[in-house]
Amino acid sequence: MSSYILSDPNFSDGTRAEVIDKIIDQLRGRDGVKLIGYEPDSDFNRLPVEVLGRPEAMKEALLDAAGKAYELIDMEKQRGRHPRIGAVDTIEIYPCKDITIDECKEFAEDLGQELYKRYDVPIYFTGKNARRRENEGLTFIRKGNYEGLKEAVLVDPERAPDIGPAKLHPTAGATIVGALEEHDAYFNVVLDTTDLAIAKKLASYVRGKHGGFTNIQGVIGLPQTHRRTGKACTVVSCEITNPLKTPLHRVYNLLKAEAARYGVNVLAAQVCGTIAAEVLVQTAEWYLQLEGINGPWDYKSQILENHLLELDA
Repeated sequence: MSSYILSDPNFSDGTRAEVIDKIIDQLRGRDGVKLIGYEPDSDFNRLPVEVLGRPEAMKEALLDAAGKAYELIDMEKQRGRHPRIGAVDTIEIYPCKDITIDECKEFAEDLGQELYKRYDVPIYFTGKNARRRENEGLTFIRKGNYEGLKEAVLVDPERAPDIGPAKLHPTAGATIVGALEEHDAYFNVVLDTTDLAIAKKLASYVRGKHGGFTNIQGVIGLPQTHRRTGKACTVVSCEITNPLKTPLHRVYNLLKAEAARYGVNVLAAQVCGTIAAEVLVQTAEWYLQLEGINGPWDYKSQILENHLLELDA
């Protein structure tokens, strides 16, 4: 029986089609690797990718994709609204099937070591691989973004990378690598306003450090163009590190109520990338007040696809 890991590397270019294609080509058509999807974001100038595969094949695929990004993205020229510290900003690793978090932690450690060895790009470890408590999330590592970190790393030992000297690569910056137990939910709430101050205020209400949700480690208010209407708007973009403990509907309802305080309507919610079915069922359970056919909260056995997966296992 094969084991599988899930990874969602993020590259710092969401605008240049030729660069995006060359990075994605490193992940396409490889034995033991499935490219789930990618979504270039020109507003953020960022390329989020999701890829699933067997550990041995995944390691080489991620190394090749990172190498291509380091080659083609110059952080001295790159500008983006999303926090980032390098051409490959993050590579997070999650257990998916028949693999433990300890094995994923070892995988992330080996990947970070090899990235530095091959490309001379300094590495910060996060999640289960974090060397320091403050690096278990991304906020402290990314403080000041590439521009700020480039200066801070020269004078502040607490900002030094975990692998490599106390300086960033001159064009590729640095990369954050780490294993996490739960796959994050990337959840956006789109606001019918162009007032960025309101979006940032709402973001502060849910941010883990100061707001009400400890599992939201990354949340920012950003300008956006609404995908369906083309209308200018803003978005509160949340990275929820454990969506089963911090359900999507709870985050959505709070932001909707707080937006109403400013006379702002919610246009939509967006789930970016893949998400566990259980998270969506949890939301449906809340809105529909589901009690289940086979007894309270016993919904897993009521999802047909779960039985089909068991037959195919």
